[in-house]
Amino acid sequence: MFKRFAAVLIVISLLSFNAYAFDCSAASAIVMDSLTCEVLYQKNINEKRSIASTTKIMTALIACESGRLNETVKITFDMVNTFGTLLGLRENDEITLRDLVKGMLLPSGNDAANATALFLGGSFEGFSQMMNKRAAELGMRDSLFVTPSGLDEGNHHSTAYDMALLASAAMNNSNFARICSEKSSEVIINGKKQTIYNHNKLLLKLDDCVGIKTGYTDKAGRCLVSAVKRGGNTLVCVTLNDADDWNDHINLYTECFDMYCEVELSESVILQLVGGSKDELKALYSKSVSVIDKDNVKVEIYIMPFVYAPIFKGEKVGIVRFKYKEKEIAAVDLIAAEDVEYYGEQI
Repeated sequence: MFKRFAAVLIVISLLSFNAYAFDCSAASAIVMDSLTCEVLYQKNINEKRSIASTTKIMTALIACESGRLNETVKITFDMVNTFGTLLGLRENDEITLRDLVKGMLLPSGNDAANATALFLGGSFEGFSQMMNKRAAELGMRDSLFVTPSGLDEGNHHSTAYDMALLASAAMNNSNFARICSEKSSEVIINGKKQTIYNHNKLLLKLDDCVGIKTGYTDKAGRCLVSAVKRGGNTLVCVTLNDADDWNDHINLYTECFDMYCEVELSESVILQLVGGSKDELKALYSKSVSVIDKDNVKVEIYIMPFVYAPIFKGEKVGIVRFKYKEKEIAAVDLIAAEDVEYYGEQI
């Protein structure tokens, strides 16, 4: 096990980004770094609002985290007794949970969301409890999930900030991230393949868009949660009640990615060496990280108390972790910069 050797604070200049060059037309909006959860843009981010089918991000995430994606679901009347956008399921159909996730995230099937809820939760109330439990775990303090589809019922609501937290967590799930990035996909219902298409037009408008979900009801207006991976960073953007959401997301990404700067971090470290032709070993690390605020980058180097010879150039002798505002953003090996032969007795 490595012990902590050093924590070096990289102090450069403080960036100021309080004023925004662009103001979107959404009632609520946010741009968040999906790794650090740093907020880059905000507008009414804590106002509680209807979120329409972006609700299905939570439903799909719970399904992806269930470990049951390959199980077959037999469709019941209660699962398809709904309205709005549909995958087209019928009572007694058979389909895997994985394909139900596709049916939720691409064509936004309310029937697929209901089927998932009843399959995993046993009842809509049971699944609502699962949704709210997961929301609490993610720190979504201003959200209440009532329906798995996002159709307005009871006091179903969330906020732009909470939805950004949810989107960040969802995009860290490999199954979810892969499915929501597909422009089209195939699902198998009763052994027959059919092609479905993604409602998220931002996948076509931005080459580096990687997801995630659209939504609309009369009460919520147009809602959009998206993610873009650019230059090693992934941002999520949430707009609620936004008539010009496609353009707003494109413009917000342009502004927010411009806030990042590259920080080159490299250093040589001297380690104590035992049993070698010399008593010390030179080791190196080098890494480039992309961040908003250079003042909040820290480098922590973890090594053994001493290293035994022989050591060969390029050999791993420690770990270097890079943190931004106390969250790890990258890690690299600390490697030997030279060969040191064995000499004498090892203890």
